[in-house]
Amino acid sequence: MKRLAVLFLILLSTPALAGGFSFESRVAYIEDGDTFRLMVPRVNIRLCGVDTPRKNSVAGQAATRALRSLIEGRTVSCLAVGDGTPCDGRSPKKSYNRFVAQCFVDGRDLAELLAGKGVACDWPKYSGGYYGKWAKCAR
Repeated sequence: MKRLAVLFLILLSTPALAGGFSFESRVAYIEDGDTFRLMVPRVNIRLCGVDTPRKNSVAGQAATRALRSLIEGRTVSCLAVGDGTPCDGRSPKKSYNRFVAQCFVDGRDLAELLAGKGVACDWPKYSGGYYGKWAKCAR
């Protein structure tokens, strides 16, 4: 019965994500430097407007560590592409199995923080150059 109730809550939450979302959730898992999973609803998030190296590279491991230090076990708030992000009109709402979003921890933009640390590159195709002022590289 408990499993059914959890599934029901996820199903209720997920359709709203397709049209956009804005909410806070704790982080369940960090995939790499620009991708992580939220606890409730259990969805994967891809940070909009920046790109980090592949996780199996030295630079990718550094990006993953940087993201982990910012959000592991913490609550983040995310705003889906299409709901007022720098990537609106340039980025798809979903990339593979991930929702593309601008996310914040303690009110600070995660993509901006990662770019400022030098572990994420601005991706002007999607950000319109928004993160270029912090990033030391561009894709």
